[in-house]
Amino acid sequence: MSNIKHIYKRPPKGSQLVKVESRFIAYDLPNRIGHQKPTYIVIHEVSLGTGKSPKEYNMERYEKKITEDAKNGSDIGYHYLVGDKKIYQFIEDDVSTKHTGTEFGNYNSIGVERLICEGVNYEYATHNQAKLIATLMLKHNIPLDNVITHKEMQVRYGTDDKKSNPKQCPNRMLAGFRGNVQDFKNEIRRCFLYGWFFTELLDEKQIMYIPKLQEITRKTILSKNKKREYGIGLENLSYENDKVYIKKK
Repeated sequence: MSNIKHIYKRPPKGSQLVKVESRFIAYDLPNRIGHQKPTYIVIHEVSLGTGKSPKEYNMERYEKKITEDAKNGSDIGYHYLVGDKKIYQFIEDDVSTKHTGTEFGNYNSIGVERLICEGVNYEYATHNQAKLIATLMLKHNIPLDNVITHKEMQVRYGTDDKKSNPKQCPNRMLAGFRGNVQDFKNEIRRCFLYGWFFTELLDEKQIMYIPKLQEITRKTILSKNKKREYGIGLENLSYENDKVYIKKK
């Protein structure tokens, strides 16, 4: 791990604390198509596709858009939208939605969109997306092999026309703009290595298995209004065949 180059910056200390905010779509709208036990996480990005999405194409715009589209009959959805300062969750992890263009992907995966528009720090948003995916991996016991792009999901599990002409998403990551897919997976590994997770999405048992930071021996978190120490040694975290394992005590 020490020889891997990590190219994405984290938001600086003292900046606004990023949290996962619940913005669930109304249950009478058609975005929820069934239930699932997710075994994959799909990497997406949302923008105009030109790299010049204006500032008004922000988190609030896409929150409104996904709702308005659903009111107009669209059943397309995704679970999370990630920016540089905010993360919104629109659909529960164990609920299926149409975000991959494949039946398998729609019923077996969590869709995580990264926001791109003017005024959004690309590196911070990419780090936040990696941190969220690391959290979801830990929460649902999903290996890193099963974190794939929208394009790869269509190549693996799409119909013949999807396989031959898959959607180029996430476009910039696939093009190698400020990092490629492997660089992004390295950022996910870094989150595991240093214990960077959105603990509000984890239960207490899962929090107990979070690896601690290398530089400090113990940490405290606020859990159910009580301070509780947590952290396992890095020796309890292993990598094998591009999979991440948390060794149980």
